[in-house]
Amino acid sequence: IPAKKGDSKRQEKAEFKLPEENRNMRRVFAYLMKSRLIAREVIEYFAHEKLLYEDAVYHNAVFVGRDEYGVPRHAHKKSTWVEDGGFRANAAGSDPRYSFHHVGVSDTLRVFESPVDMLSYITKHPSGWEHDSYVALCGVSEHAMLWILEQYPHHTTVILQLDNDSAGKGADHRSSGILRERGHLNIGIEKSEYKDWNEDLKCINGIYSGEATWQ
Repeated sequence: IPAKKGDSKRQEKAEFKLPEENRNMRRVFAYLMKSRLIAREVIEYFAHEKLLYEDAVYHNAVFVGRDEYGVPRHAHKKSTWVEDGGFRANAAGSDPRYSFHHVGVSDTLRVFESPVDMLSYITKHPSGWEHDSYVALCGVSEHAMLWILEQYPHHTTVILQLDNDSAGKGADHRSSGILRERGHLNIGIEKSEYKDWNEDLKCINGIYSGEATWQ
């Protein structure tokens, strides 16, 4: 039977399901600590909060986003294999409003492109980090940032800390405009010295030799 015109547009959204959890996190710890230089205590914090784990099949690092009721709604998968070219993807059915985040008590929300950049910044600035709020957009879409501002109105300052490249700078401009339209006027932009916050972290540890990306 031939498909009816428009059937492809009526495909149902995939049901969200977290990847099966592995019995341990050895590969995730090894990858994040040795390849990405993330501090052990930072990894342990998010693992304890059930926001980070290792999947059982592919041994990806899985960064979990939960809604206001604590229900998982988003999962970002990042390969722990250095040789595979850096595979990363959101799990099917993930709701972009609920990507990987931490909500603190201060008035400041810090916005990143990826979970690794978010954890890199926390590793580089560990003192009292948990008081601020952080969100990894898992891209450059503004949905998760706006959801946090709607759900947690104590945030009066937004600091955009997206990648220091053309895509990140374009997202700065777009996100700033959206925030102003919604009445958020205290907006800051903080850039990494290199392309992203993980490259900065590698640089201060002496294992990155790329050129700085000057604004």
